[in-house]
Amino acid sequence: MKANLSLDLIVDILSRLPVKHLLCLRCVSKLWRSLIDDSDFINLHLRHSLDSRTNHTLILKNTDLHTADLASLGPFAKLEHPLMSYNHGVEIQGSCNGLLCIRNIVEDMAIWNPSTRKYQVLPFLNSCKGYVCGFGHDPIADDYKVVKIIQLGGADGKPLESEVKVCSLKRNRWRKIQDIPCVSSFPVANGVFASGALHWVLTQKLDLSEENTIVALDLATESFREVPQPEYERMIYQLNVGVLGGCLCVVANHGDARVDLWVMKEYGVKESWTILFSLVSEDVIGSLRFLKPLAYSRCGNQVLLEHDKINLFWYDLEKKKADDVWVPGMPFSYETEVCLQSLVSLNVKRRQQNGEDNREPKKMDDFLSEGFKLVL
Repeated sequence: MKANLSLDLIVDILSRLPVKHLLCLRCVSKLWRSLIDDSDFINLHLRHSLDSRTNHTLILKNTDLHTADLASLGPFAKLEHPLMSYNHGVEIQGSCNGLLCIRNIVEDMAIWNPSTRKYQVLPFLNSCKGYVCGFGHDPIADDYKVVKIIQLGGADGKPLESEVKVCSLKRNRWRKIQDIPCVSSFPVANGVFASGALHWVLTQKLDLSEENTIVALDLATESFREVPQPEYERMIYQLNVGVLGGCLCVVANHGDARVDLWVMKEYGVKESWTILFSLVSEDVIGSLRFLKPLAYSRCGNQVLLEHDKINLFWYDLEKKKADDVWVPGMPFSYETEVCLQSLVSLNVKRRQQNGEDNREPKKMDDFLSEGFKLVL
């Protein structure tokens, strides 16, 4: 039996498949390849994965990188990266829409799609001083940007000050933007991407405030702003930012006694901060020094967390119970990153004269006229 399915139905079916299957289907014909490589389809597949909480992987970084499907958390497989150096190790600077920003020991940096194995090495920028990074997407320019906040002062009573530099895929060069009178607080952490901005916990100039501040860099306007914090009930010993379900979140550590995880339901609105859950020392094995929220379960009733870089556990929001995760092949200690499986391309259009591209983009509707059919 033959059935001619509509293009909309074909696209909907394909948008639900994992990337590894789509990469195989590209080999079926030129028409299939054209459809799967189409930017509209890539964006549709990306949105479906984000909305349905599917096609996510968990990456463990020890000496090497290991990856596993987030839904099953196993088995872990070694992940070969493109920035090989004499010790083979890399640091993950950030994750966004299936792309990773990675850096090796000799300060080479690249933006890399582990699913398609495509990557782009960034221009070298020597940063001999301490710095933190961030990586995210500018939705206005549809561009991916890497940010470095380089500490300039703060020693011997000097005011705290940092220089900020940005490199984007479209420009492919580092450029300086506005400085910021802050440096990274302890522990040093890279920026967290949420709602079109990168977020860090920073310390301002000593004559202004000694408290930690959540600072956001809007990647479209490349301007900084302060993010309002929750009304904490008690003294905070350590503050970290994260992202859950696309929402900015805060991990407020009140010593080894208690940790609160807050979620900002409406970005930028102070009153929308809500405590998702609290943990006390009896809930987990070991201390509560460091907790990193990673992801919701697909049904949304559990949260996966990294604990002190040696343990993973699911926290059940309904039962208020933590269950440890252990999978054969996991290293003893590690850092974690959640990465979406996506088809997002690194072949961006470079800035052209007058900023215009005169080529007519190919529309999905064109495939109808080319006789794109699925035979059952």
